[in-house]
Amino acid sequence: MSENSSAERELPLLAFAYHPRSFGTMAIAEATEGICRLLWILDTSDPEVGSMARFLRRVGSVVDIAGMELEEAAEAVAACKPKAILALADPLLLWTARLAELLDLQFLSPEVAARLTDKYLQREALQRGGVPVPGFWPVPDQDDEARWAELEQGATFPAVLKPRSGEGSRDIVPVHSFPELRSLVEQTPQEAQAGPPEMVLEEYLLDRPEHAGDHFADYVSVESVVSDGRVSHLAITGRFPPAEPFRETGFFIPSAFAEPETTAIVQAATAAVQAIGIRAGILHTEVKMTPQGPRVIELNGRIGGGVPEMLADASGVELMAMAFRVALGESVVFDSMPACKQVGYLLYVQAPYAMSTITAVEGLERLRTQPGVQEVTLNRGPGSAVSWRSGNHGHVFSVRGSAPDHEALRVLERFVKDEVQILGE
Repeated sequence: MSENSSAERELPLLAFAYHPRSFGTMAIAEATEGICRLLWILDTSDPEVGSMARFLRRVGSVVDIAGMELEEAAEAVAACKPKAILALADPLLLWTARLAELLDLQFLSPEVAARLTDKYLQREALQRGGVPVPGFWPVPDQDDEARWAELEQGATFPAVLKPRSGEGSRDIVPVHSFPELRSLVEQTPQEAQAGPPEMVLEEYLLDRPEHAGDHFADYVSVESVVSDGRVSHLAITGRFPPAEPFRETGFFIPSAFAEPETTAIVQAATAAVQAIGIRAGILHTEVKMTPQGPRVIELNGRIGGGVPEMLADASGVELMAMAFRVALGESVVFDSMPACKQVGYLLYVQAPYAMSTITAVEGLERLRTQPGVQEVTLNRGPGSAVSWRSGNHGHVFSVRGSAPDHEALRVLERFVKDEVQILGE
């Protein structure tokens, strides 16, 4: 990019808030081709970010905001005169929203970004908007006995304990009683010098009895684009049942649901987008089908992990490029959900619940030769520590590819379970 053509130099400059554990750097850079030039916003005080700085300068311009207050960062970014701004990582949404407000650039408002990154605030907004959600209760500080007494009177069990701010199923645990809740809160790890994380307790949503024994899970996500307030749904992503306690094990587009369930699912997702107040962006909304109908679990204000690849494999839609077009103010509207010619999938294979160290992973080479397998990635090799608390990010290996139909995907998933062995202690 150091020798841009005149055509490339005429493309608008987009400021991108970089996070090292979000989407792949090259995938982001490639998605901008012919759309915009990149201005990477980096905080090199983070060692993971600092190690990438030299490479990022080769695929765009860089503003290093290490040690800067928000206003100083805004001045540094403004000097480069970007036409748009974007973030695709949950930890950066609120900060980027505040920066965008100072720069007078289109993005989520700080109020909307707060609802998207705080599970309690989000559920309050959804409930106010009439969206069906699980019951939910804020978890008090450990020494606030008055509020603990209120929670004991109001909460119902079984329930699910979650960090108010977090993603990827990290530190999410089932809770069966009030005494167990207090014990689990005491055991929740805390970041150094940050104190215990704020938590929220949610009602546990039951599966539908008629769905018992189905090979797929009873919850999905809806992938959507919002352009100038108009919501278009691009796909419904199905899932395999989670590993204990709530770790994702696999996703696929399209889901195996059919009418009238798909209509009810997208209606719930639309209502959630409107209740949160999102005017533009790419969204990922999790919806659970319960005996009482669809319930919105969570709305994420960014692209879902693995979704761009699955959606491209299934329907040819390039979601990452679309995110940049929307950020630049382009109108992106779909009259109907794009048709899928095959099933795009991503499997996350998790370690057994009690395992703490991987000693071997056997069978990956044979897996790579199976029809429809495009990529097998080892995420936790021999000698690596594993913990259920890491959620989705702690998976041992992933498998990505496409299948002609859902039955072929079931066959592949069974092959992975039967033929690949994760050994450890």
